Amino acid sequence: MYQKEISYPPRLTLRTFRSSYNTVYFCRKSDKQDVYPTFLDLHQNEMTTYIMLLSGCDFFIISRERDLDLSAYGLKIEEKSILYTPMFTTPRNYLKETGDAFDEFLGSEFEKGNIKRDILEPLTWSKKQWEVYDAIKENIRCKFSAVAHTVGISPKTVKTYFLEKIIPNCVVANYFFPKGYQNYQKMFLRIKSDYETSIVGNLGKLPCTSYVYPLENELAVVIFHDDEPKVLETLQKMREMGTVNDYLIHVPILHGY
Repeated sequence: MYQKEISYPPRLTLRTFRSSYNTVYFCRKSDKQDVYPTFLDLHQNEMTTYIMLLSGCDFFIISRERDLDLSAYGLKIEEKSILYTPMFTTPRNYLKETGDAFDEFLGSEFEKGNIKRDILEPLTWSKKQWEVYDAIKENIRCKFSAVAHTVGISPKTVKTYFLEKIIPNCVVANYFFPKGYQNYQKMFLRIKSDYETSIVGNLGKLPCTSYVYPLENELAVVIFHDDEPKVLETLQKMREMGTVNDYLIHVPILHGY
């Protein structure tokens, strides 16, 4: 499955804590020059946790820095927001074609209610516990013995930290793309809605994993599809139904951690 990019190793993402939450920056490169080198430079910057280059010379950047200065990259920060705990959906209709899955999604029941945006009390991890998290976050299937060798503690201690400290304070990102990751187009949506909880719950009816980033006043959602007209039709119908108040579409070009 990994070789065919149907799935990827599961990753850890921290929940939103007062001491260590992420901030999202929506930026635009004003001169529209050297966009790719800018992406590469930002990707190497230790202050950026995640970066996505979007259509129209726009950048979606996640950082632990709360006041990131990007002027040296020729980027103008147009909006920023706290990033609350991300969600990664579990596809239930992976055997269905995209169009049929979106029809089922659109025919779902939608009830008013928005996602809770909690900021938890600060983490009190020790230095070694942070080192275990950093060593294991890219692939939680890695062996405790390998992490122990990297961090310099026993495998038993790694297991204890992982089960008692790390997992309860994280979400696990599992990925599933039934036709293989490269066989889908990606769409980055910014959605304003009074039905957030139902929308996110029903995203599990789509064939692929969706990434949901709750921001202060909206949801940023990455969906995977192979039927662009159907996706656009679905979004417009949701707006006409009143399920979505407003939405904005971007096409992701590059991304990296």
